[in-house]
Amino acid sequence: MKFAKVLEQTLQEQDLPPEWIAAAIQYKVLKKCISKVVKELAFLGLSLADMKLLLRDEAQDKTVEMFHNEATPDNPIVAHYTLKKSKNNVVSYLKIVLNEKGDEQYSKDHIHMLAAEIRRKLASLVHSDDDEERHIIEVKEDDEQHLVLSPQRSHNNDEMEDIVRVENDNEIVVMLNSDLTFFKMLNSELQSLDDIRQKEEEFLLSQIDKLSDNVVALTKKRSDLYVWREFFRIYLDSEVFFRYNETSLLALERTGDQVKKNLAEFNSRVQKGQIIERLNKKTGVAACEQFMAMNMRLLKMLQFQAINATALKKILKKFDKQTSLNVSGRFPDLILKDHIFIHGSSLTQNICYMIQNKLLRLIPQIEDYTCPICMSVAFKPIRLSCSHIFCVRCLVKMKQRGKTDCPLCRLAHAIELADSSNLDVEALELIKKNFPIEVKEKLREIDKEKYGEVVNHKNCVIM
Repeated sequence: MKFAKVLEQTLQEQDLPPEWIAAAIQYKVLKKCISKVVKELAFLGLSLADMKLLLRDEAQDKTVEMFHNEATPDNPIVAHYTLKKSKNNVVSYLKIVLNEKGDEQYSKDHIHMLAAEIRRKLASLVHSDDDEERHIIEVKEDDEQHLVLSPQRSHNNDEMEDIVRVENDNEIVVMLNSDLTFFKMLNSELQSLDDIRQKEEEFLLSQIDKLSDNVVALTKKRSDLYVWREFFRIYLDSEVFFRYNETSLLALERTGDQVKKNLAEFNSRVQKGQIIERLNKKTGVAACEQFMAMNMRLLKMLQFQAINATALKKILKKFDKQTSLNVSGRFPDLILKDHIFIHGSSLTQNICYMIQNKLLRLIPQIEDYTCPICMSVAFKPIRLSCSHIFCVRCLVKMKQRGKTDCPLCRLAHAIELADSSNLDVEALELIKKNFPIEVKEKLREIDKEKYGEVVNHKNCVIM
């Protein structure tokens, strides 16, 4: 199936907002522009094979790659195709060298004849005076839609005047109306996608703020606190958008298909855990549904970004295939700093970071406040000079056994030097507030030890 059809079906099947679909890269329209570019080149007498023979890649200072022995590597250069960034657009133009000196260096009769034909066609527009305007012409359609060469530019503006210049009388610059239209349209579409992304990011961040306020209010009741903790634990374990154990950003971010699968598994686990049914208030149910909807919308944006990135890559590749003008690498480099939708930081990365820091951390997970020795809540947490935290009971036992180094990093005398000032008061208050059941169980274990009862810690690493 052709990509234009794939793009159209994908945009419809993903059930995207109408304004997103309207802002998507118009692949079919851009293809028509490319066809017009080909016609304008043919009007100049330049076929695809001719372009491969004559065109210089200014960015790499070499001729375009040859195929099937079409030319030798040292074939003469008579044309340059340039892309330059203006303030708001990308300007493109074809520069033809009209100097006939050195024709004897042409190694092939075909190249000589081709160059002479182009010169004859263009030279009639170049007057003997030094008027630069006569050295810059445009291929465009007249009122009857016939292609003509005109010294009057339809894309004339101050930015173009500063960029497009003729260096000497032996050169003429040809502005192809259709490729100027192509890049202007593509640049405009990328700007529309930037606007969509910015609005969507603002919307999702506002949703996170609202949901955060709701969660704070909903977790005042202990039973709801534990339900929400389980809900967020399932979400973290599902690793919906990212693999948390990866160090490479490229490796840790998941594809749209993977995210879709992970969200389905997350919803399934929520249903099995009867999370929704265990919430007491309708507002709690609505908050859970809002959280799930927010993740689904982020998935849609991820898919939308992916299909447009593919559309951009393919339309530039098609432009090169049909014209040999080599823009696939140059155009993205020119607009790299201007368009965040395609080349900016990942929207999912930004939003997931905010979900993690402004929402999920409202309900701490027990693993973040577990003593590494007894593997239960670190009630009355002692922060050693090396910053590692343990419950006071385990450190007392360690010290009684003559073990005074940090159990994790082995910092010498870290336990021996700790005193009451090492009590992490902030962590203590957080633990008392968020883990009342675990604290109660810990105090029960301490009481049993005081009265000589044996406490069996299944996960204890020092008993």
